[in-house]
Amino acid sequence: MIVLSRHLKFVICLTFVCFFIVACDKPEYLLDDFYRFENLERIELQKTEKLDYFLGYDNYAIPLQAKVYDINGAVIKTPEKAISYYSNGDKLPAESFMPEKTGVFELVGKLAGKESNTLSLHVWDLKDLSIRVSAQNRPSNEIIANGSDAISFKAELISGDGVIPGDFPIYIYVNDRQVSGTFSTSVPGDYQVVARGLGLTSKTLNVKATAPTTYAVVRLPVIFHEVNTQNLTAAKVKELTDGMTRAFRNTLNRSGKAKDVNATDIRVEFYPAPTGLNGNRLASAGLERVSSGNTDFTFEDIYSDAFKTFWDPEYYLNIWVYPNIKGDYANASWAFHPYVTEPLAGLRVLDKSVSPGMPFGIFLNARHLVGQNTDEILSHEAGHILGLLHVFSGDLTEFNGCPTTDPDYCADTPYYDRAAYAENMPSVYDDRFKRTSCRGSGYVATNFMDYFYSYNNSFTSEQFKRVRHVISYGLWLPTPFNSLKNGRTDGTVSVVKHPDHLEIVKPVICKMP
Repeated sequence: MIVLSRHLKFVICLTFVCFFIVACDKPEYLLDDFYRFENLERIELQKTEKLDYFLGYDNYAIPLQAKVYDINGAVIKTPEKAISYYSNGDKLPAESFMPEKTGVFELVGKLAGKESNTLSLHVWDLKDLSIRVSAQNRPSNEIIANGSDAISFKAELISGDGVIPGDFPIYIYVNDRQVSGTFSTSVPGDYQVVARGLGLTSKTLNVKATAPTTYAVVRLPVIFHEVNTQNLTAAKVKELTDGMTRAFRNTLNRSGKAKDVNATDIRVEFYPAPTGLNGNRLASAGLERVSSGNTDFTFEDIYSDAFKTFWDPEYYLNIWVYPNIKGDYANASWAFHPYVTEPLAGLRVLDKSVSPGMPFGIFLNARHLVGQNTDEILSHEAGHILGLLHVFSGDLTEFNGCPTTDPDYCADTPYYDRAAYAENMPSVYDDRFKRTSCRGSGYVATNFMDYFYSYNNSFTSEQFKRVRHVISYGLWLPTPFNSLKNGRTDGTVSVVKHPDHLEIVKPVICKMP
């Protein structure tokens, strides 16, 4: 039998008492991961302030928090230390995560055998990243220095060849002045754009602001081929071309209504061609009377027949006037979009040496000479010839609702669901000029490239740039690009030969009331 000394007994008892006291005072939340909550149903790890962390820029521990819910969905008050946190399966020493290397880290919380949802935190090294700044919805980085034409920028964080999605503290500067992301000016000149953030700076994007008057006025000679009728006169032709000129010079406003805030002078004019194919002066400037054996015409008839009077489009803007149009186009006028030698969104690219394979020009329904503002219709069709698209998706009666991309590639022209508008035509006349854009905002239709029930008084700055691109690079137009000097009054030109195998290209069909 071992007999303990009195002193040893005291030490053992004291030790036992201390152990018992510590064990009894230890808070329940210091127990292990199997701490039991009878009614515990789920754990929800709260989203951190951000899910991207940048070594060399961020230098703080990311706090982690979770909520615990019972089977009834009520929050269970839980001491923070009761929940254990893990990163990629490794238990964290505290209720926070301090990144020390790059990678993707899966964060979870655990309590009593339950595991929370997972948060994925991406840790980046700034040495591996860059910033890219670009212009949005622009064929070129050029704006008109008129105070209203604006260019928008997009800044992206790049890793390798990919974009890192997210909202990062990156800011855009134009000539070292911070902007909101959109820039306009009334001062012509060259501007340098960069994006800065996270200690990084993008490459410089150069933007040119050009004074409107820098663009030369281009004058296009027009020849009307009036088939089987004699409604046109020299005076009427001049009236129509003058109206077209006023539309493109931003002075046509028959309604007297407010113009678009971005309305601008396109600096394109139209005039009746004074001379014909033989170089001699025409009896009626800008007018050729044509006889056809047909008394009425389908689209296919017109498409082929027009080659009989298709004057070289590098010398004339051809406008055919056909009566008695039958079929789907009975109430329509139409035109073709141009071909260009330099790319422009929505247009086709061809080599300059290619001859026209379709009757490239404007087709005016003779019905639209009566009871219509014919110069507005011709301005709309001339817009198509010069590279402008409808401010909605579709033509005639075929519409595509709200597309995912801007149908006319002009950021300053709202676009809308034409089908929905037609199906819900307001009974109040003035309300028919109101539109709701695909982005939900209301506006009044003023653009020449809309259909009827538009006030038809505006071309915008973005449309200006498209037209000027076509003036500079468009095929089959009487422009300096195609060797015609403005004001030409002599010379001998020819009729475009009918192709041996005619391929019909669908035009842009514009139905009118």
